[in-house]
Amino acid sequence: MTERRLTVHTKLMAHTAEMLALPHFACRRRDCRRRNACFWHFKGSGEPCCLRNLTPEQRRLFDDLYEQALLVREHGGRNGLMYAWGNAEHRPLQDAGVEIARTIIPPHDKRRFDTFRRDRENPSGPASGGSVDLDNRRDRS
Repeated sequence: MTERRLTVHTKLMAHTAEMLALPHFACRRRDCRRRNACFWHFKGSGEPCCLRNLTPEQRRLFDDLYEQALLVREHGGRNGLMYAWGNAEHRPLQDAGVEIARTIIPPHDKRRFDTFRRDRENPSGPASGGSVDLDNRRDRS
């Protein structure tokens, strides 16, 4: 099995860990546990410290959620692109990715991103623009 290498965005990784309550349940740092927020990260990799305490299966699940948040951050509503949600099985993961990504959107992009969030709830799709099929972006085996 090959290990996935995802782009490290420290703040986005911290918000992803916080959504999963990792600071409270997995982190050995007292500051993180008490505040239920990621304050400690490794200087070399930029990853939150609590990720080292996860089992391989837990880390895979974290990486899946983090990857969704990265995709939304990079492509969410830019240049008229929208998601083609296709697989209803992945919808909760994608919804969580959208919510995590919103936490790091700069203030000047919040209006555009909120429009993206509203448009993706519309079952008929956006009024204009293309789509990106995120379910088929890579083999999930």
